[in-house]
Amino acid sequence: MTFTGFTKSSIGFLKDLAVNNNKEWFEGNRGSYDEHLLTPLKGLSAALGPLICSIDAEIEIAPNINKTISKIYRDVRFSNDKSPFRTDQWLTFKRPGALWGNVPEFYFYFTPEEYQYGMGYYQATPERMNRLREHIVRHPDRFAKIIDAFENQDEFKLVGEAYKRTIPNEMPEAFQPWFQKKTIALSCTQKLDQAFYGENLLQLLSEAFTFNADLYLFITESINYEASED
Repeated sequence: MTFTGFTKSSIGFLKDLAVNNNKEWFEGNRGSYDEHLLTPLKGLSAALGPLICSIDAEIEIAPNINKTISKIYRDVRFSNDKSPFRTDQWLTFKRPGALWGNVPEFYFYFTPEEYQYGMGYYQATPERMNRLREHIVRHPDRFAKIIDAFENQDEFKLVGEAYKRTIPNEMPEAFQPWFQKKTIALSCTQKLDQAFYGENLLQLLSEAFTFNADLYLFITESINYEASED
């Protein structure tokens, strides 16, 4: 399985689906979905698998829907929007069986207008974020080296809601934007550009995930420390 890139037809399918968001249209155009979206998603997931596995051998890398590839069907049970199909798609690489967002994960996401990629800890519980802060306190020199790399680049932005009240601590000033977050993610958002189309996207994501690997491992260690205590 190889990745040769997304095309204008990939985005064209999502745009058409937005206008014709019903089962009849989708079933009549399932071949286009398979060819222009699912096949390149599978190829990209498979191509990234060895790199992801080298970072963390416990991460799920199977290039399948509900493993690393998003569903095209929406869960409309608790939504006012009853449109049955997604007009966005993504890949996520995380340890299997874990609640989405409560473990760090590498991701690639796109809509008909833009794409995003990076590493996120989106729905970490307060307890797990406390564990991360404790891990930072235990290993300040290592954490300082990790975040220094992010200070010297402009590709990834630190995102995530911060606490309204400052958490008291004696950490350096450079730690505070990280220390005061309820959840964290390192994210890059781009308009659909030349980098999105074609096989060079694989190189872009490989470099991005490699760049985020040290922070991913640091967060994962804080979870493993929690498990070892339990």
